[in-house]
Amino acid sequence: MGSNTVATIDGDSKLSAIFSRYLNSSDSDISRFVQSIPSKFEDAVDILNKNPLPETDEFVGSNRELLKKVVTNFHTKAGTLNEKTRNQIDSLTNKRSKIIVGIHQPNLFAFSGVFKKIVLLETLANRSIRNNDTIVPLFLIVDHDFMDDKWMHVAKLPSIRNTTGVLDLRYPINDSKRWKISSMTESPTRSLVNYWENQIYNWIKNNKDLSKSEVKSLYERFKEFWSIVEEAFLLSDNYSEFNSIIMSKIVNNFWNYKTLFVNLSDLSQVFQRGYNFLLSENERYLNSLEKSESYFREHGIYTGVSANLNKHSPLWLHCDCGSKASSKISREDNGEILLIGKCISCKKNLSLSIGKNGKISIPEDKIEMVSPRAIPILLLLSRELAISGYISGIGGSIGYTIVGKRVFDELQIKLPPMMLWAGADVFTGIAQREASRYLEENGISNMTEFFIQINQKNDELRKKIEPLILKRNEIYENKAQLQDLLSDLFYYKQEQRKVKDIIKNVQKSKNALKLRSCIIDYAVNMGIEHVEHEWSHKLVENNDLTKPVVLN
Repeated sequence: MGSNTVATIDGDSKLSAIFSRYLNSSDSDISRFVQSIPSKFEDAVDILNKNPLPETDEFVGSNRELLKKVVTNFHTKAGTLNEKTRNQIDSLTNKRSKIIVGIHQPNLFAFSGVFKKIVLLETLANRSIRNNDTIVPLFLIVDHDFMDDKWMHVAKLPSIRNTTGVLDLRYPINDSKRWKISSMTESPTRSLVNYWENQIYNWIKNNKDLSKSEVKSLYERFKEFWSIVEEAFLLSDNYSEFNSIIMSKIVNNFWNYKTLFVNLSDLSQVFQRGYNFLLSENERYLNSLEKSESYFREHGIYTGVSANLNKHSPLWLHCDCGSKASSKISREDNGEILLIGKCISCKKNLSLSIGKNGKISIPEDKIEMVSPRAIPILLLLSRELAISGYISGIGGSIGYTIVGKRVFDELQIKLPPMMLWAGADVFTGIAQREASRYLEENGISNMTEFFIQINQKNDELRKKIEPLILKRNEIYENKAQLQDLLSDLFYYKQEQRKVKDIIKNVQKSKNALKLRSCIIDYAVNMGIEHVEHEWSHKLVENNDLTKPVVLN
């Protein structure tokens, strides 16, 4: 009992550290919100169990029926509509069902944190069954974000053989694609998929410390993973689908999870009533955002939320070029109400009639022209689908949730319980092993101390070299003196090159070791099924959502 108490205190303190910049404001609402986030897995289960069944009125019931259709469409296309997912889809309209949601963009070969959200969703759903209630885990693919986001189009693997210590797998972005949204961007080409495959093949092959049996096992696991990529390549019609199908195939086919997937772009009809509500309450929405942001600015707290968020309506306006525009509401002299904006990509002026004489209602045949900004997504899920829980990441989504909480309060919408898995993976694959070995061979156990000492040595060499260069110009005519000076200069220059090489290689090793690598690193080193086993068991075994996750 005593050790559990210590673990709880430790977990709570780590959560407080994650939210420290917000807690420093001494705002009682924020403190209560942070305190409501569980640090133990068991507490997260209890929260879901004790959370009452959602009030599913006719609107929510109707929206869940619509949700069933689009979720079915997703899994049919992805080839992941099986008995488990069918049963979960049927449960969406069961009045005793609680929906818990995870959200992320369809990043290229997403990093481990995205998959750990899904493991947390599924494990919570399996452990929270009580009183014939059903927990339905739902993963929302935010497929309307810009391709410009580096995590959207770059996947990373550790590699000290690369210039920065990181191997980048890239979907090439030019000016015409930069501001396109992921669901309107072309799938990778056959040649690009082959190029990625080659990069990963060489990443394995070029590691000289591996035995033949190790290489064989790595290639077999890579081949298993790449078969998923090949299937997604054949099935996908756009970039977002390519990545979301890979995720669903891993989760539903390999892990045999019941977690459901859905694209944000397919939820227009589900959110239609919510869109009209948000636009009708636009002034309150913007004012609450302004108050929230002003409060954090006054307290010197950087939230990571766009500074101009309170200048735009809660909805994006989509352009036929494949991009979108921030929008504002314009009220015309004739009583017409317009949503207007300028496309970020092609600069075209966009306009959508959304009502007249004070009554807002987006035409049904135009509903696909809009989508929600970041903060309204959770609000819409809560209002229109009555979700019972939300899995957050530990990055930018925290800022949006805390700023958004004030919007929830202002619009009298209950924020669902929030959970997160903040425990970082402790994982040594072939590339991490290579980086660690370099440090060991050079006797480096403390990198902070090493960089202090090596930079001092570099400065000392620089101070010896600079006077010699100046003196060289003065004694140019004296051959004997010049020869001695050049000999000294050559020696110090050689020493400086060695120091710079060590600094460069240690920095590469550091970058490789601290990298939050993409799922390929786990698939190749551990196998797609084994990594799930490790995550799900350590989640329950540790019972601490902040504790490092040691993977074997």
